[in-house]
Amino acid sequence: MLWLQVFGWLGSALLVFSVLQTHVMRFRVANLTASLILTVYNAILSVWPMAAVNACLVVINLWFIITMTRSRSENKAFEFAMVGPDEPVVARFVERHRDDIAQFHPRFATRLTIPGAEAALIFHDDTVIGLVAYRRDEQDHQTAEILADFVISSYRDYSPGRFVYSSAGPLAEAGIRMVFSRDTEPKVTSYFQAVGFTTAPDGEMRCEIYAA
Repeated sequence: MLWLQVFGWLGSALLVFSVLQTHVMRFRVANLTASLILTVYNAILSVWPMAAVNACLVVINLWFIITMTRSRSENKAFEFAMVGPDEPVVARFVERHRDDIAQFHPRFATRLTIPGAEAALIFHDDTVIGLVAYRRDEQDHQTAEILADFVISSYRDYSPGRFVYSSAGPLAEAGIRMVFSRDTEPKVTSYFQAVGFTTAPDGEMRCEIYAA
């Protein structure tokens, strides 16, 4: 049956597509879809060992997706460490992801040297996945300018930015209640909008550190 062959090839193509993904959630969703299709395909052909394997993959992927989504909503997926922007671990992170950083923050390294700059590394388990740098307002230390905010590509669809600007994140821990950005780079502004920033009349993007 032609439609069954097409169905099977679709599942195989999606399986290959899934393992090419560098984003964690995208991989899980694509792999789940492929496993569902291949479970049905192999069951129709009575290839029960392969149907069983793919059914197990469906359950595994569902478990990971639910766990990841629940952890993200409860702000349990991420941790942070306050660091000096001139510390070797920061320099190592910036150097390792230099090309990717340049697409979003061409002056990232320069901004880290601005007097008064502070920074925090963002972790998922034992992996350093991001860095946020900011500078407090001289008059109001509860307000800060975001100098740079970067997350490695494989974790961007996991919404770590919402953690950074939540009451459980590093900015709240530092006693900051309002942040703003003057960055006009489209990729940066669209990201800020996605994590809760709004555009003020003067063109600045602002965000109150919101509840988790």
